[in-house]
Formats: sequence, C-alpha cells, structure tokens
Amino acid sequence: MIGRSLIDSVQVSDSFDIRLSIFTAAEQVGLVLKVGIASVLGGIIGWERDRAGKSAGIRTHMIVAAAAALAVGLGELAINLTNSGDPTRMMHAVFTGLGFIGAGMIWTSKNANGPLGLTSAATILLVAGLGAAVGLGAPTVGVAVCILALATLRGVRVLEIKMQTHRPTDTSGVIGDN
Repeated sequence: MIGRSLIDSVQVSDSFDIRLSIFTAAEQVGLVLKVGIASVLGGIIGWERDRAGKSAGIRTHMIVAAAAALAVGLGELAINLTNSGDPTRMMHAVFTGLGFIGAGMIWTSKNANGPLGLTSAATILLVAGLGAAVGLGAPTVGVAVCILALATLRGVRVLEIKMQTHRPTDTSGVIGDN
C-alpha cells in the first residue's frame, strides 16, 4: 500500500501482518503539525496567565489546546476515512470534559469578594476551542482567537487600572476575575 503510514504494518509471519495505521503518513504528519500549532497558541495564552500569577499556566494551556486539536483532528480523519459520522461529536466530547476541569478551577474563599478562578477556567475553555479550530484545519482562526484573547486579558486589565475600577470595593453580586 504505497502512500500509507510511515509504519504501515508489522509482518508477524509469512501469512500474517498486523496493520498499525489506517491513515496516510501525510494525514498523520498534518495532524501532528495541527497539534503543534494549537499547543504553541495555547502556550501563549498560558504564558499570559502565568505572568498574571494564575494557577493554570503555560503547560496546562498547551496541553488542553493540543488535546483538543488531537481529539477533533482524529475525529475529522476518521470521518473522512469512513465517509460517515458527525464532525461535531468530538468537539462535544472535548467541551464536556473541559466543563469538569473548569468547574474544578473555580472556588470561593471567605477572604475573597466573590468566586476565584473564573478567568482561568474561561481561558482553558477558550484554548480548547482554539485547539479544536486548528485541529479542524482552521489555524488562522486559532491565531486570531489567540490574539483576541491576549488583547482581552492584557488590554482590559490596563483599562481597568487606568479607570481605577480594577477591584471595586463593593463586589456583591459581581462575578470577578481570579
């Protein structure tokens, strides 16, 4: 089978081969590149969160974005191979799983005015979407989302400081940043 995987099969005996891949080498390399792009973009957002001293930093954001790109990219390859299926199923699985991670990142404290960890949980969800976009073959969308996220995370903070509304004294009923 010319054009198949770099490692297509292993010959166990003269009459028996074990097939190791159903995807072409180009498909696999393409997916690895998508996962790499998603990981780098997620890492950029994680870098910003790390610089802000938040709990979810570079590694967490990189892994979430890469995992989302991998899951969605594999789903896309499988659908292309079988010519059937719903391309949104893998995205549903990714976002459902991340709902649990995000919920675990949000907590309250008696010393804090409102819940903590909301922005970090939101950026985890965002990098999953970014990874899904790249995994589906839309790296331009991933780059644009990364730029918009950085502009939001850094730019809004600068505006809050300039407007002296970074931390209002009365936060009752206000959901704040972590």
